[in-house]
Amino acid sequence: MYCLPNHLFFFTFDRKWSSNFPKNGGVYLVFDKGVLIYVGESANVKERMKDFKRTVNHTFRRKLGKHLFKGATITNGKFNDEIESYLNQYYIDNISVSAIEIIFGRTEIESNLIEKYKKSGILNSESKRNATQFI
Repeated sequence: MYCLPNHLFFFTFDRKWSSNFPKNGGVYLVFDKGVLIYVGESANVKERMKDFKRTVNHTFRRKLGKHLFKGATITNGKFNDEIESYLNQYYIDNISVSAIEIIFGRTEIESNLIEKYKKSGILNSESKRNATQFI
């Protein structure tokens, strides 16, 4: 069971959506229908959220597409138009994001969260971060 953060922003394709997030570094959590499915960190969360909707720019979208469409392939940085369209609607219907500004130690926090939730089915690669490397 997950406790939803106080500031949970449901995804929209509105250009102003990314303004909900800090301009500084931080950690962000992605939820699918309220269940944590991805943990990320960025030196500028607001700018990273601008990338969030594009398959070519964001690992989460690629992983979600491959998770929802087993065997789907990416060509020239994106899925075929049908899958891209489905992912857009899936984002609107199901995806929400929360973030917290963290100036120092965000990579370590991200790693520890990935380690903590890896058995619950999050889409992060275990190889991306190894929490023990920071201990």
